[in-house]
Amino acid sequence: MKATIITPGETYRILAPASSLHKYLTDSYWCSAMEEVCEGKLDGVAVRYTGQQLVLLQFRPKQLSPAGYRYPISMSIPVEYLVPISTEESTEDHNICKHDTNYGTKESTFLGSGFAPLCVVCGRYNIPGMVLRHHGYKCPECVGHKSTRKLRMEGARRR
Repeated sequence: MKATIITPGETYRILAPASSLHKYLTDSYWCSAMEEVCEGKLDGVAVRYTGQQLVLLQFRPKQLSPAGYRYPISMSIPVEYLVPISTEESTEDHNICKHDTNYGTKESTFLGSGFAPLCVVCGRYNIPGMVLRHHGYKCPECVGHKSTRKLRMEGARRR
């Protein structure tokens, strides 16, 4: 797998479970919209790098705040959790369980396996050392752990 280069202005999605991402974010980040972010229902636009492996993403929640506004949520996310999406997909409905789409990922990144390089345990994307297993890729730290159904389906869908 190649190192991922994040381009400001491009759209990314987080497919990692909240438990994986919670290790990297402080409690002040956890709000009602974070569940939507971790379920892949909100897309984030890359703003800039904020650290060696951190990217500032800005998400637009679908729900109004108690004051009646839709405040954007900005947070620094580790690069390995950012899954690129195509421009066509960003205009579609974001519920990944309702429909089957092609996410516009290049076929060359799949190495002929039929699965996208998405860890089926923690949701990290295209990191070095990923191992192809029966249900999809796993990163070295996740080998031996049970995969999640949602990430298995998403990895197969991203062919």
